[in-house]
Amino acid sequence: MQNIYKDLESQDLLPKKGTHIRVMCDYLLTKDNPVILEFGVERGGSTRAFAKLIDKITGKLYSVDINDCSDVCNSVNWRFLQSDDLDIDYVSKNFEEIKNSGVDLIYIDSYHENFHVQKLLEIYFKYVKKNGAIFIDDIDSFPFRQKKDIWNSIVYDLTDYSVKEFYYNNINKASYRIYYDEGENGLGKIIKKTEFNDEPNLTKKIWNYNIIIKLFYPYLRKIKKFFSRT
Repeated sequence: MQNIYKDLESQDLLPKKGTHIRVMCDYLLTKDNPVILEFGVERGGSTRAFAKLIDKITGKLYSVDINDCSDVCNSVNWRFLQSDDLDIDYVSKNFEEIKNSGVDLIYIDSYHENFHVQKLLEIYFKYVKKNGAIFIDDIDSFPFRQKKDIWNSIVYDLTDYSVKEFYYNNINKASYRIYYDEGENGLGKIIKKTEFNDEPNLTKKIWNYNIIIKLFYPYLRKIKKFFSRT
């Protein structure tokens, strides 16, 4: 593995350390002939990084975007589909390998709304191979809270909670961690413990406390301490 790393770094085929793309590339290096499914291409930064890696180690990259991003990469190991990524019938019809044998890594970086991300998790979890991973970008609102950007803070917090809610409902089928890298907005990583084609559990709402209780908690705590001393 160390020799592979040195070889790839010497050829400038690995992204900068401490970035989300590098975290995912490091993960891909643990797989043989990895198959990647990417949701969200835009300018193609992650697409080109994945393509450079799989062209070297052998693998396949499938990308889906609602816009035409077919010109961002020219790798022979890359296929692009212009589509709504929630349209699993259309995606699986065009990318049959996903349906037939599964993927090693899914990268979710398309529509940044909690309901959309949760739907993607519910639909595509079954197509992840055992010990494969789903990475979810932009789930930490801290950079926006620093700027007092209320709208994006809410959007990212809701996405973060929806991912955790999916995980809590599938805690017997997956593990979960979050990467907090400087200058980036949080990267979630769900590792699937069960076999390819295993369906996720239905996502049910997890009990949470009311925001009013959170606001009044410091005062309630003082009241509780007072009565515990009497």
